[in-house]
Order: sequence, then structure tokens, then C-alpha cells
Amino acid sequence: MNVERQKHIFVWVICGLVLTAALVAGGVWAVRHDRAMHGALRELQEWNLADTVFRSDSAAQVLVDYFDHPWHSANDQMLAHYLLGRAHADMGEAPQAIEAYQTAVECADTTDQDCDFRLLRNVWGQMAEVFDAQNLPEDELKADSMFIRYSWLIGDTFQAVSGYTSLLKPLFLLSDTAGMIRVSRKAKEMALFHGYKEEAAKANIGIIDIYIAKKDIERAEDGIRQIREKSGLFDKDGNLLPGREMFYYTIASYFEAVNQLDSAEYYYRQLLPAREYEAAYKGLLSVYGKRGIPDSIAKFAPLYADANDAYHDTLRTAEVHKTASLYNYNRHLRQAQVSEQKANRRLIVIYVAIIIILVLVIIGYILRSRYLEKERKREHALNTIRENYRKVNEAYLQFRNELESNKSDAERVKQELLDLQEQQEQLDLLASSLKQRNRIGYYYSHEIVQGLIDAAICSTRPPAGKLLLQLHSLFSETFPQFISFVQATHDLTDIEWYVCILMDLGLCNQDIAFLTGYSPSRISNIKVQISHNLFHEDCSITLLKNLRAQIHPIPSQV
Repeated sequence: MNVERQKHIFVWVICGLVLTAALVAGGVWAVRHDRAMHGALRELQEWNLADTVFRSDSAAQVLVDYFDHPWHSANDQMLAHYLLGRAHADMGEAPQAIEAYQTAVECADTTDQDCDFRLLRNVWGQMAEVFDAQNLPEDELKADSMFIRYSWLIGDTFQAVSGYTSLLKPLFLLSDTAGMIRVSRKAKEMALFHGYKEEAAKANIGIIDIYIAKKDIERAEDGIRQIREKSGLFDKDGNLLPGREMFYYTIASYFEAVNQLDSAEYYYRQLLPAREYEAAYKGLLSVYGKRGIPDSIAKFAPLYADANDAYHDTLRTAEVHKTASLYNYNRHLRQAQVSEQKANRRLIVIYVAIIIILVLVIIGYILRSRYLEKERKREHALNTIRENYRKVNEAYLQFRNELESNKSDAERVKQELLDLQEQQEQLDLLASSLKQRNRIGYYYSHEIVQGLIDAAICSTRPPAGKLLLQLHSLFSETFPQFISFVQATHDLTDIEWYVCILMDLGLCNQDIAFLTGYSPSRISNIKVQISHNLFHEDCSITLLKNLRAQIHPIPSQV
């Protein structure tokens, strides 16, 4: 029997060593693979920073598949999705690029002090470029606004100031002239304040046409002068830099408005070498119309019509490309869904197989151990069972005789004891309830509580730090059971304690933000974090109900 048992123990020891070695080897491989994937992520980001044009999304997709899990950092997830969006953008797949950029934004944890706000800013900037190419001005406005916000946050004043001028194009597409004037003036003020004279001059570009249309010639002339002298858009010979030639149309429109038709014609003709035929022919047709030259009108009218048709053909071609891109995107979604379903089925099969194997191994080990233990104890038990039975039987007979003789007295005493115990418990419960009610009444009528509520209602800022510390101390003395609940569940930071206490007082996000000095959005994120830490819920919808259930528990009835 002992030899057989030793053999089984030896087999199980060997199996344990093999399993340990496999786990160690798997852990080493996982660490090396993680390092390799982080290296690949950094390398792909370096290519992106070098303005490499991506021709494939396979490398970025591999990184997304690896890093898109909760155990990886939010910054790594955001960077992987951002690089995937850059690849789709370079490949002309706008919908996929927008989806990847939006996913990257969702991955960012803005409540974390290690959040890469510079990368988040760049994601919004790239998203704005895609929205611009897709002619989605409202979405472009939102993305540009977020780009400006995070540029200020990271201290990049130049990009923040230049970002204001980016708002002019979507506002123009939305025909919001008032908004264009407002943004242009703000961009100019911010640029001058920070010493960016070129950016201040460029801020005039979007609104000069508005001034011309409103016959505000003085402002239009001043804006053109500033652009010529300070924007850096003109070379030393006074010509616009390549890619900026459409500003000739604005200059020509100004001269046409002040009836200097020769100058207007000169600048309209400057558009022809830049292949801006529609604008050039439209302007020339207007100039010759004002001069009343029929031959030139007859000449430029068909040219303008042809250029206009060519322009609309280009727009239609762009729409066809957008439609094809959307079709490819829908097909991509369907393929992704099918692949995900197959992968989920494979994972389920693997998980089930692993669980079955583990369960069988554990059951076998337990059954074998129990069998050997029973065999060892069986011999000893058989030798003592009769003697134990005899002694127990004698003791049982003696006890039964004594119990029968005292049964009636014991039952009566037992019942009286139960009655007294029940009365005592009811009195203790009543006393405890009255004491707790007195403490709660004193708490809610205390001058600290009333002072904070009045401050929130009247919008008068109190010395928040001192009052909140006193409120926390008073709350801890009044509701010790909630303090114990938090200590046993998950400890809270000072701001999380203040949010819980102020929520119990019935204050909303704005009131709590006002008293604590945080933003309402930050208070919402803190509520979600409290709900997760204390009640294991990922949203704050039921947080107030759960808090009050712990702060004001319903006493049990006896």
C-alpha cells in the first residue's frame, strides 16, 4: 500500500513540475512578445512623425488587435487606433479613418495625470482634416474646437492661435458670416497678444470677401494691406506663394468693387497660370460686363461655362469616390463582423476545452487522494469503532434518562429565556434607532451643512477647503456604518468623499462642482469612479440610490 502511494505522489510531482515549467516559459514568451509589440508601436509612430505615406493598414491593425485590451495603457490604445486612422486616411478610406480616430479619442483617459494630451490633440487635428476633405463642416468645427482646446492645455500657443483660422472654412461652408467675423477678430487678437504677427495677418483672409460684399471698403483694404505686409504669403517679387493663388481673386474683387477695372483684370488673369479657370473666367466676365465690351463677353462667357462644368464634374467625381469609400467601408464592417463571430466561436471552443481538461485533472487528483486517505484510515477506524460505539451508547442512555427527568423544567426555562431575549433585542433596537435619529437630525440641521447648501443655492463661494473638512468630520461621526462600509470595500480619495457627502445632501453636479472647484464633467467622471469602486457598476445612474442605501440602512425588524 505504501509503495503504491509513493508511486502516485511521484507521478503528481512530475506533472506539477512540467506544468510549472510550461507556465514559466509562457510568461517569458509573453514578456518578450509585449516588448516586441511596444517596439513596433514606437517604430510605426516614428514613421508617422517622418510623414511617411502609409500604403497598407496591416501593421497598424496588428497593433490595434494587440493593444485593444483593458490591461494595456490608455495611451498605447489611443496611439494604436490613431496610427490605424492615419493609414486609412493615406489610403483614401475616409470612413474607416474617422472611425479609428473616434475610437482613439474614446480610448483616452483624460482623468489620468499621465494622459498623452499632445497625442489626443493631434488625433482631433487629423480628424478635422478628414472631415474637411469629406465636406462635413459641422463635424470639422467640433474637431477644430477640440484641437484648439487641447493645444491650450498642453501650452502650444502657436497651434492654438493658428487653430482659430482653421474655423473660418467650415463657417464659410455653413454660410455663418457673423461667426466668421467673430472668429477672425478673436484669432487676430490672440495672435497679436502672443506676438504671432503672420498669424494675425492671415486671420483677415476669410473675412475680406465679406467686407467687400458689405461695401466696407476701408476694412477690406486694411485687411489686404496687412496680408501683403505681414502674412508671409507673398514672395519678394510680390507674388503669392504656390497653393495660395486663390487670394488673387479676393484682391481682384476688391479692385472691382472700387471700380479699378484694369487692376481687377490683372489679378483675375493671375489665376490662369494656377489653373483656377472657373474663378478667373468668372472675374474676367464680370469686368468686361462692366466695361460693356460685347466681344470679350462673348469670348469669356463660354469659357466660364466650360470651367464651371469642369468644376462640377470634379465635384461629382469626388462624390463618386466618397460613395465608393462608403461602400467599401460597409463591406469592411460586414467582413469584420463575420471575422469577429468566427474568432469568438474559436475562443469559446478553446476556453471550454481548457476548462474541461482542468476540471477532469482536478477531479482525478481529488478522487485519488481521497481514496488513498480512506484506505489508510479504514484499518484504524475498524479497530476503534466498536469501543467508541459502546461508550457512546452508554453515555446516550444515561443522558436520555436525565433529559427526560428534567425535560419539563428545561422547556419552561428555555421559553422564558427566549421571551426575555426577544424583549431585550426590541428595546436595544428601539434605543439604537432613537439615538441614530437624534444624531441624523443634528447633522442635517448643523450650521456647516446649512451653510454649504446656502452657498450652493446663492452662488456665494465659501472657504470650501475648511468647510468641506469640517463636513467630512461631522459626517463620519454621524454615519459610522458608512465609514466602515467604505473601509471594507474600497478606500476613497478626499474629492470622492466630498462628492458622496454632497450627493447625499441632494446637490447636483453644478452645485458640487461650484463648491469643490472642479468642472461638472470632472464631477461626472468622479461619480463613475465611485460607482465602480464601491458598487462595481460602470455608470453613475444608480449611485445616489446605492449611497443612500448604505448611509441610511433600513433597520431590521425583530
